Amino acid sequence: GISFGSIPMTTLGLFMQPLQTEFGWSRTTISLGTTVLALLVTPLTPFAGALVDRFGSRAVAIPGLALCGVLFSAFSLLNGAVALWIGLWVAYSLASLLIRTMVWNPPVSTVFVANRGLAIAILLSGMSIASSFSPMLAHALIENLGWRGAYIGIGLGWTGVALLLVVPFFRIKQTPVTSNVGSVPADAPGTVPGGLSGKQALRNAAILRIGAAGLVATILSSAYSVHSVPIFVSLGLERGEAAGIAVIYGIAGIASKIVVGSIADRVNSSFLPFSALALPALGYAALLASGGSLAMIFAGAVIIGIGSGATLHLIMYLTTQYGGLLNFGKIYGSVSAMFGLAAGVGPITAGWIFDTTGDYKLYLMIGIPMFVIAGLLAFKLGPYPKFEPVPAR
Repeated sequence: GISFGSIPMTTLGLFMQPLQTEFGWSRTTISLGTTVLALLVTPLTPFAGALVDRFGSRAVAIPGLALCGVLFSAFSLLNGAVALWIGLWVAYSLASLLIRTMVWNPPVSTVFVANRGLAIAILLSGMSIASSFSPMLAHALIENLGWRGAYIGIGLGWTGVALLLVVPFFRIKQTPVTSNVGSVPADAPGTVPGGLSGKQALRNAAILRIGAAGLVATILSSAYSVHSVPIFVSLGLERGEAAGIAVIYGIAGIASKIVVGSIADRVNSSFLPFSALALPALGYAALLASGGSLAMIFAGAVIIGIGSGATLHLIMYLTTQYGGLLNFGKIYGSVSAMFGLAAGVGPITAGWIFDTTGDYKLYLMIGIPMFVIAGLLAFKLGPYPKFEPVPAR
C-alpha cells in the first residue's frame, strides 16, 4: 500500500523526455508538478494526520489508494496545456495526502514494541520496492505502449495489485502500547500511549532538529529521485542502462532500511543518524568523478540508495521515539509537511540547474556539503524520553 506514494517521483524522470518531445516543455516546467505537490501537501498533511488519529489508518488508506491510482492514470489525458498538467497535479496531490507514510505507520508502531525499528523498516521498504522497479516498468511501458499507456498501466495496475493486498489484510487491531515501559502497564484498561502534545513537539529541540535534518536531506534526495535517470543519461549512459541503475538505488534502500531498523532497536547511537544522513555525499562525489564509468555510477547509486533508505527510516523512527505515540499522526504529519515542501523545491531546482547549465554537475556539487550538514543536525539528539500511558479521553 505504501509503495505507490513514491511512484510519481520515481517515474517522472522517465516521462521527462517523452513530454519534452511531445509538448516542448522544459524540465523546469515538468518538475513544477512536484512543487504543486509540495505547496498543497505542506499545509494539509497535519490535517491528514488528524484524520488518521480520528478514523484510523484503514478508513483513510484504502479510498486514498484507489483515488491516487485513478488520478495518476489521468495524466494520460495531457494535451500540451500546462494548466492541465498543473491541474492534474493539484488533484493528485490532494489524494496523496491519504496514503502518506503517517497513514500506514500508527498500526505498525502500536503493535510492534521491542522490534519497532525493524517493523517500520519493513513497512517503508515498500517505497524502496517502488523505487527499485517503477523506473524499469515505466521505461518498458513507454517503449511498448507510449507514455500515455504507461501512465494508465502504472496507475491502474500498481494500485490494483496493492488494493488486492491491502483490502483483505490491512486489519491490524491497534492495541494501545508504549515504547517505554513505565509504572503503568501499556495495555492497562482506559489508557492510551503517552507522548508529546502538538505544542510540546513544536518546542522540542530533538523534534525540531530531526525535522531540519530531514528537510535538507529531502530537498536533495527528492531531486535525485525525480532526476536520477536523466542524471545518469547526462553522465553518458543509455536510457535503458540508466533505468537499470535506478533499480539498484531502490534495492540498496530496502537493504539499508532493514539493517538500520534492526540496529536502531538495539543501539541508541548518535553516529547512526549522522552516518545515514551524510552518506549520500560520498555517492554524489562518486557520480561527479565517474567520467562516464558504469562501475563508478553504479557505486554512487548504491551509496546514495543506502543513505537515502536509512534516512527515511530513521526520521520516522526518531520521531516516534522522541515524540511518542499519543499524537503521532499530528506530530509526524507536521514533520512530513516540511518534507513535502522540500520535495517540491528539490526537483524543480535540479530541473532549473539543468535548463541553465546543460547538466547536473552543479546540483551534485551543492549536494555534497548539504548532506554533511543534515548529518550534523541529527548528531547527538540525546537519550530517548520515557512516556507513561495516559488516561483515555
